[in-house]
Amino acid sequence: MSTLECFQFPYGSDNYGVLLHDSASGETACIDAGDADATVQALKAKGWSLTHLLITHHHADHTAGLSAIKAQTGCHVIGPEPLSRPITGLDAEVSEGAEFTFANRVVSVLHTPGHTTDMINFYFADDKLVFTGDTLFSMGCGRLFEGDAAMMLDSVAKLNALPDDTLVYCAHEYTATNARFALAVDPDNAAL
Repeated sequence: MSTLECFQFPYGSDNYGVLLHDSASGETACIDAGDADATVQALKAKGWSLTHLLITHHHADHTAGLSAIKAQTGCHVIGPEPLSRPITGLDAEVSEGAEFTFANRVVSVLHTPGHTTDMINFYFADDKLVFTGDTLFSMGCGRLFEGDAAMMLDSVAKLNALPDDTLVYCAHEYTATNARFALAVDPDNAAL
């Protein structure tokens, strides 16, 4: 099996999209669709054609470009089974335990409620990659909009149970903000 090439690109004030490309199959996926122009520019920069769009949750900064991206590329769109808000334009709805194939590898769906009730993450076990949307960030987790603290704790525990060498791709750059918060509540922590 060939190695997936990952290309992370920024959009908005602090969002990240990620392109995943398999050179052997030619398949390319994008995680989330908050900005159609940024996504298309990233595809052009890499010279890749989009085949799959993987949506983690319904918030606009993850879905606003979905219809435009789908119209321009004809990609297959996979996203969460709606528990709170449906997402227009999905070709397949998935939840906990679902698996699908991308580039000759199995992708596992992890339901990680907390930020939203239908939040999902995409786990590529063979590649040791997980795409956590707004569930997990560097030094923090997502804000609780629809779920509660117990849901988020269970979701973070589920991600923590993945192998230690799993590379985490999150959907926002919140590291400095999360570090300031951590220091505010735990100022004597030498590791912080």
